[in-house]
Amino acid sequence: MAGKESQLPSVEARGEIKKFSFEQRAILEKRGYRIYFLTGQSIKSLQESGRKFCSTWHKDYPDFEALASIRIEVAINPNHLFLPRSNRKTLIEQEAMIEKFSKRLGRKIKGVKAIIGEVPDYVELVFLHFEATDECLFGPKYNYDYARTKTPTPLGAGVADVGYFVGDGLGVSCWEREGGLGNVWAAPLVVPA
Repeated sequence: MAGKESQLPSVEARGEIKKFSFEQRAILEKRGYRIYFLTGQSIKSLQESGRKFCSTWHKDYPDFEALASIRIEVAINPNHLFLPRSNRKTLIEQEAMIEKFSKRLGRKIKGVKAIIGEVPDYVELVFLHFEATDECLFGPKYNYDYARTKTPTPLGAGVADVGYFVGDGLGVSCWEREGGLGNVWAAPLVVPA
């Protein structure tokens, strides 16, 4: 178990602050993207501020709950949250799809790229979007589906997924890296390159 926990990304390595330029922001917003600033929140800090989670397994892993989001502006397109046909794919296949999407997007909007985020990135983003719009990312409009992250879980060889946002809170789950599942998608986060 200790070996798995040591693979988790450190807060210090993720502390860089980047923002979109005025031009990038204008183009992204014109294309239907919403822009949010991630502030380094974790599952633990969000729980302490009253945000709710319907998953509970992670309470037994304080290092996992303490992982902080990157401090960066991110853009998502709520009308196209998931890459088409990115479910039922392995993590490696989803990473390749995000890379291809990123290259296409980078040709249209200079200086941006798309990534697969870590658990705290999607978790903080879900609550920011909900507070700004009253819309539940990963809720009924999204069939309660999940975004796969690159964050290893302390439960084994899998990586965490974020989704199933219902009245009781947000779900954090796990799925194997080498397997695909119908409700686990690649959800690109657009960030300054």
